[in-house]
Amino acid sequence: MESLPLDSLSFSDPGPEDMAGTLNVTQVKEPAVYDLSQRDRTKKLKRNDKGQVLVPLFGDLKRHTMTDNDIDQLGNELIAQRFVDRNIFMTAELWGVASTPPYGHRNDITTMDGVIRAHGGDGRKACDAYVNASDEDRSKIIAFLKTLEIEQ
Repeated sequence: MESLPLDSLSFSDPGPEDMAGTLNVTQVKEPAVYDLSQRDRTKKLKRNDKGQVLVPLFGDLKRHTMTDNDIDQLGNELIAQRFVDRNIFMTAELWGVASTPPYGHRNDITTMDGVIRAHGGDGRKACDAYVNASDEDRSKIIAFLKTLEIEQ
C-alpha cells in the first residue's frame, strides 16, 4: 500500500492492541502518548476525503519469509523470536528508505541494490525481476527509492 490512512497522529505505547508476551497496557500505570500532529513534517501530509492523514508507507505491515534455498542472507538470525520462525520478519516499509542505510535486520547490507538482491522467499519474485531488469531500469528503481527520504 502506498499510504496508510490514519484517523489520528497520536499513538500510545504500549497500545490497546499489544498482546500477551509483549509489553501491554495491563503492565504499565499509564501508557506514553505521542502526538505527532505538531511536527512540521506531519503538517505537510496530505489528507483523503474522509479527513484521514495519509502517511506515505510503501509497505504492507505484514511478516514475510525472507529466505529460500538459494538466497538466505536475510535469514541467519541467531535469536529466536517468540512465535515466529527465524527467517520470517516484519519487513521494513519503504517510507524513508533513502534516509535509513545500512539495511537488513543486522544493518550489514550497505546499499539498496544489495538489500534488494538479498530477498529470497516471499520477495524472490520481485528480486528476480530486479536482477533480470536492464541496468537502466535498475538505475530508475534505485533513483525512485532515493526519493523516499525522511524530512527533518
